[in-house]
Amino acid sequence: MQRNSTGMIEPELKQELDLVNKNLETVSRKLGGNRGAFFRGVLSGIGSIIGVAIAVAIIGWILNTLGYIPAFSKQVNEWKDLIQQTQRR
Repeated sequence: MQRNSTGMIEPELKQELDLVNKNLETVSRKLGGNRGAFFRGVLSGIGSIIGVAIAVAIIGWILNTLGYIPAFSKQVNEWKDLIQQTQRR
């Protein structure tokens, strides 16, 4: 730091440091701190897992429709029967 002959910080430097501190406080407030970052990370992870699950289900359905996965069609038919049984009750 630049200090004048009396050992005090020069006024221009102090003004710049105050401005930097205000900007850092604003950024910290907008980001929400550590807790906010943690929850955003958790939600992002959950969203990624759901997205992958949907993509795998769609690809599996398409491949099943085209007949590339015959074992999967057996499982799908069992699920359909189970769903129909629960709807009848």
